[in-house]
Amino acid sequence: MRLREASPDDIAPIMEIERTPGHEQFIGQWDKAKHQAEMANRASRYLCAERDGVPVAFAIVEALDDPGGNVYLQRLAAAETGRGDGAWLIRALQDWVFAQPGAYRLYLHFSVENERGRRLYARAGFVQEGLERDVYKMPDGRRVSRYLVSILRPEWERRRQM
Repeated sequence: MRLREASPDDIAPIMEIERTPGHEQFIGQWDKAKHQAEMANRASRYLCAERDGVPVAFAIVEALDDPGGNVYLQRLAAAETGRGDGAWLIRALQDWVFAQPGAYRLYLHFSVENERGRRLYARAGFVQEGLERDVYKMPDGRRVSRYLVSILRPEWERRRQM
């Protein structure tokens, strides 16, 4: 696998990955115009993990211009679960983010119902910072809370030395 910055040509496969059955409960789904606008934002980057030239996972990071060095992981998704693509991508993403000179903290939110995500982020060294109650409104109308987790540059550096 390899990690690369995405281009506008990658929006269609990214949207396809977003719409993988089962993802609708845990990641957002944007339309093409929203992806184009976000991709054009200088403070955001789309990253694709590809195998044999085909995107199999992607991440969207935002706030690369944050003066405090807080980089936000907006979205991470893999086309197939259970293959290790998400685990590979989160490690590669951390390396990419912390290669940015101003990055100090990588953080994200995820649904309390996303057990697979909870395990992935914990294995990758993210620390739970809090619980935000009833943030998401699901298609069926119920409300779901989300966790806030982060990893700091010194924590990432220690993990890289292991």
